[in-house]
Amino acid sequence: MLSAWSSPVFLLILFRLGGLFLSAPIFAGSHLPVSFKAGLALSLAVSLYPLLSNRALPARVMEPSSLALSIVGEVAIGVVIGLAARLLFVGVSLAGEMAGVQMGLGIANVVDPQFPQQASVVAQFMELMTILTFMSLHGHHAFLEAVWASFESIPLGMFSGAAAAGAASVLVTLFGKGLILAIKLSSPIMVAVLITNVAIGLLARVVPQLNFFAFGLSVTFVVGLLTLLASLPLLTHIIGISTGQVRLELFTLLRSLSHAPR
Repeated sequence: MLSAWSSPVFLLILFRLGGLFLSAPIFAGSHLPVSFKAGLALSLAVSLYPLLSNRALPARVMEPSSLALSIVGEVAIGVVIGLAARLLFVGVSLAGEMAGVQMGLGIANVVDPQFPQQASVVAQFMELMTILTFMSLHGHHAFLEAVWASFESIPLGMFSGAAAAGAASVLVTLFGKGLILAIKLSSPIMVAVLITNVAIGLLARVVPQLNFFAFGLSVTFVVGLLTLLASLPLLTHIIGISTGQVRLELFTLLRSLSHAPR
């Protein structure tokens, strides 16, 4: 097994897995130490190497300069696979941000471990709910299935610019689906808060002596929070459906990569 460390096949496997953990949801978050992710990628590479060690590499890959380019291609494959699944969490985070701003929680931001930036508490709540749903539906197994299928669809050292163009078109489609998911998740809260703001505006016109601005934010927050609690079953159902589609989206991406001309 010591000879595997210097094998081009082992290196390409390791870097493809490393690229996956750079962008995959849950694994790519800052809450996991880099040493843990590196060790996990190394463990999976050691497990996959006996199954893939007999794969023939293109002759050009054996050259040092071509091997470096092939390593970059393998990292790109892993990043693309992880990014395809990550777009689901991007849509959920965007929905939480939109709902949080409408509820008046735009200032109450906390550090989001999934994305290295500030996020509203509503966005974090939705992300945690998505992670729990994702794990309960064995969504993390979809990563392993997609990685293994990627070695069948895209042999080691065979990534090309045409494959990258095919992946880009699929990622754009997935980004559009993420935006649709964000609208679906945030619409109950946004509609409820909009109706509340319209009602407060009408009351302010009818009874101008009362200072509706003083308690308007409190009212919108309470209405938004109650709407969020009331719509939890619907939100969980929508997130569950979207999570179940992650596996299909990953294999659609792999088919686009495998059909790209080389």
